[in-house]
Amino acid sequence: MVDTEKLKQKYSPEGSALREYQLRMVKEVLFLDKVCKNHGLTYFLSGGSALGAVRHHGFIPWDDDMDIALPSEDFKRLVKILHETDAGPYVLQDRHTDFNYVHEFPKFREKEGNMLGSCPPRGRLYKYKGVGVDIFSIEKNSYLRSLVCGKLRVYLLHYTYLIKNAWLRKWVTKLQWIVFRCLVPLTWPLNVFRKKGELHYGLGQGLPKHIMWEQDLFPVSEVPFESAVLPVPRNQDAYLTCLYGNWRQVPSDEEIKKTIHNKDLIESKR
Repeated sequence: MVDTEKLKQKYSPEGSALREYQLRMVKEVLFLDKVCKNHGLTYFLSGGSALGAVRHHGFIPWDDDMDIALPSEDFKRLVKILHETDAGPYVLQDRHTDFNYVHEFPKFREKEGNMLGSCPPRGRLYKYKGVGVDIFSIEKNSYLRSLVCGKLRVYLLHYTYLIKNAWLRKWVTKLQWIVFRCLVPLTWPLNVFRKKGELHYGLGQGLPKHIMWEQDLFPVSEVPFESAVLPVPRNQDAYLTCLYGNWRQVPSDEEIKKTIHNKDLIESKR
């Protein structure tokens, strides 16, 4: 039996900086939930957010991010809607709104605020640094194609932060995006290795080992998440087992330390 309350007291007690950030992410995902419902879009909590929802009925106590995923067509519609919508204190951060942001997945983020804990070199250049929710698309691709496209994006775009001149960095980054877009279609033959029902995050979005299966995802179901009820994959056990193995078992303290992105937040107070 998982003692979630004990874990919360240890890693994200009320009043801690991490807990504050978690609650702010809940507000963001509820905004996205409303948009998706109003426009008939299907989404679900993915990755560690789905694990937290099923095992802890909320965040994994030491988790400092939140992920959602949508089928490719719904993903494209959501991105378009968010670009055209006045989201108040939030913004959809992608290469169109912040050229220094070179992830292929967008982040729905607070316009104001700073990143959690220590800020990586790339993050220091971001126009928007507030707490945010990662948005992934789900596509029919093979593991090999997902892997190759993820590495292509990293090799072409990640290290542009080393260019000190902002004007030069902007145009090199734009050029590299064009190169990436031209190379991605050439990887299509790698889909010959795709198994029936196999799904991955969108090309270039990374995490190729997160293999999903169509029959496990849809139609989505709902479970309690913090103060809300949010969608998760239909077959939660199969989905989480595929991603994490024995997902019911809480990792040891030593294993948890390896997964924490911002260790300085765990016991810090507001």
